[in-house]
Amino acid sequence: MLGEYLTFIPTPQQVDAFKTDMRTLNPTLPRDSIREGVQVRALQQIPTHEQRLVIHRIYTRKIKEFSSIYPFVFAVENALRSVLADYLEEKFGRIDWWTLIRDARLNGQDYTAFPTIRGVPINPAFVKAVWRVFDSMANPPHIANTSGTNRSDEFYYCLTLGELWSIMQADWTLIRPMFASDADLGFTFTKTMFVDTMRVIKETRKELFHSNPIKDRKKIVEACERILNGLQFHLGDYDSDLGTSAYVRLPATIARALRHIIPAR
Repeated sequence: MLGEYLTFIPTPQQVDAFKTDMRTLNPTLPRDSIREGVQVRALQQIPTHEQRLVIHRIYTRKIKEFSSIYPFVFAVENALRSVLADYLEEKFGRIDWWTLIRDARLNGQDYTAFPTIRGVPINPAFVKAVWRVFDSMANPPHIANTSGTNRSDEFYYCLTLGELWSIMQADWTLIRPMFASDADLGFTFTKTMFVDTMRVIKETRKELFHSNPIKDRKKIVEACERILNGLQFHLGDYDSDLGTSAYVRLPATIARALRHIIPAR
């Protein structure tokens, strides 16, 4: 692929630089950057001394696009945790309702012992999903944070996104009113739509945290917007604020030396 892109025979020093690129950068993005570089070269002449630089510029832009998705996923995950905590506190009359299930489990009861939670009818699958969280909880800080008395919303911040999703979809009749009405949304927000949307967001989160390239950004942004819109959170304004906000960059303390090959200069 690099051979298809380059219009010159690189010197041994340039070969070493390209080798460093290939072994140091994300394994997928350089390939995609070279492909895009071929398209750029088809439209304009690129001087030989700039051809590696163009690949790095494309690579850096792709990293920035990749990074731009994280604030949306972050917003969805945090909004779901916080709104769900307040919503279920209102439904059940106490924010630490989950301690009832925790204690029943510790006392040897089964999840079927909860046809209701504080008088509110519950789908058994909802209690089972909460029960499963405690069954699988292995992180010592999480165990400590959800143990004992005088608890509040600690449970929600021990959940993975997958567990949060499982609990919510387990009783859609209970959870649906947490979101804006169909009339306000302009469409019918069904359980199937919620599940499909959460699947996109969860898979995106996994790809982000495993440093894998994000392919269909439009699909991901639409999924995040669908959830946030239902929680009275406007993604468009949030994105605009992100674009205009400034922060102080921490300066690098090491001067660039000849041995620093990346990024290209």
